Amino acid sequence: MNYIKCKTFTAKAVVGLKQGYTERSISIDEFKSTLLTEQNNIYKKYNITLSAKISSCEIMFLGQEEPSIELSFIQYPKFLREENEIKKAVLDLIENMMINLNQNRVVIVFTDETVMIEKSDIIDPNINIS
Repeated sequence: MNYIKCKTFTAKAVVGLKQGYTERSISIDEFKSTLLTEQNNIYKKYNITLSAKISSCEIMFLGQEEPSIELSFIQYPKFLREENEIKKAVLDLIENMMINLNQNRVVIVFTDETVMIEKSDIIDPNINIS
């Protein structure tokens, strides 16, 4: 057996399955298709292969209840890259998915920091913060 070890790198992002702040749902097939397209775009642009684990979840926050997908990324030992290169690729992939799936905000949790990407200050009208 061959053991390949590397420094741990992880990134997780949760993407809602409603377009914008509407009731229009994003299907799992549409989500997967968008992910596959963006994985290919990242490979062409950066020559980085981003394998993603997807898990169903739900965002719950002060009145907001939204079916969502958690995307998880790792440093895959077979295709080692510098951490800053993978981070850049993950950020680019998530930003493009946001555009294609009409999302306003996504938070990405990396091993060493948390980054929020947002298009505007608007929040979901279902969130009750008053």
